[in-house]
Amino acid sequence: MGVRKKHKRSIIRANRLFYWYVKPDLDDEGIIKLHIISEDKMFIVTYEVGQCSRGHRVAPMLVIIGKEFEGWTAAYRGHRRVRTPTWNDGVVTPRLIGEIIDWCLMKDKEIISLNWKGEITALD
Repeated sequence: MGVRKKHKRSIIRANRLFYWYVKPDLDDEGIIKLHIISEDKMFIVTYEVGQCSRGHRVAPMLVIIGKEFEGWTAAYRGHRRVRTPTWNDGVVTPRLIGEIIDWCLMKDKEIISLNWKGEITALD
């Protein structure tokens, strides 16, 4: 089953179709989150908008929900949080979406696993 396209914007990156939308997360105190999903639903990530521009964390983090993310050495199911580069994330633009997708699909990157508080954890 494909992705519901209603209320989602599309972007093509790495010759693939991705959909994205921005929505408050009511389970997380209404924090505004960016959701990016590949057409086949293998790539699913969320990113809290404005992490870098507000500077409330030492480093921003991304939550990986889908199975596809370059760089994992072991199989893992469930949500994973990783530290990301510092992006210009005050406003969600197609450029930001592209940077996030490109970074997630990049093979040679340092992966720093974080817990829900943003503290560094050991990679399994």
